[in-house]
Amino acid sequence: QVLGSLFYAYYIFVRLCIPQFHNSSQETFSLRGLVLCIFNSILPGVLILFLAFFAFLHCWLNAFAEMLRFADRMFYK
Repeated sequence: QVLGSLFYAYYIFVRLCIPQFHNSSQETFSLRGLVLCIFNSILPGVLILFLAFFAFLHCWLNAFAEMLRFADRMFYK
């Protein structure tokens, strides 16, 4: 799941974020272009943030808990 999250975050970054900033580098700088670039990057950024939280907090830390034999059911006892 961690690798799947990383590959999906890479896919989102390559398909949605990089073209946005590549196109903005060819235009002259303006406030309108900056605002459009930021607003078009908000949704991919939030998706990558959710994937990072899922990959690290859920998958990675749960894998260490299982390896250390400290599963969730043992936490509440």
